[in-house]
Amino acid sequence: MKPTYTRLFILLALFLVTPDYGEAQTADTTSTMVSVLDSVFSVIQVERGTKTYEESCGECHMPEQFTGPAFMDAWKGQTVFDIFDLVKTTMPYDNPGSLKNRNYTDILAYILSLNGLPAGSTDMPSSAIKLKLIRIDSVTNGRNKK
Repeated sequence: MKPTYTRLFILLALFLVTPDYGEAQTADTTSTMVSVLDSVFSVIQVERGTKTYEESCGECHMPEQFTGPAFMDAWKGQTVFDIFDLVKTTMPYDNPGSLKNRNYTDILAYILSLNGLPAGSTDMPSSAIKLKLIRIDSVTNGRNKK
């Protein structure tokens, strides 16, 4: 390979293995871990997520599959990125990863809201870096359970 091709190949390889390629990624060294109990999604995002869920997921999945203590306990202590990554790499069944990152986070906002988690005024981000900073905690009987 000529030096020019080598540099091009390295850049292409980095582009393909970087999470959320196509989204701007910025290093934010001041970011700290937050909880899903901290109102990390908006009501408007839940509305979009409800619609996208019905269109893309509702034919195969009932919302009840993703609610309740068993569901939340299964994800407790993990990050929103963990569930985002699983959903994005496996759904929809016939075309995994075919939705935009925003669609996947909208669906997750809908699922989190079904579990009694509070909405805020800001959409949940769709970048891997930021989703890795949101810890999944559960709500039990209206009390925070971390």
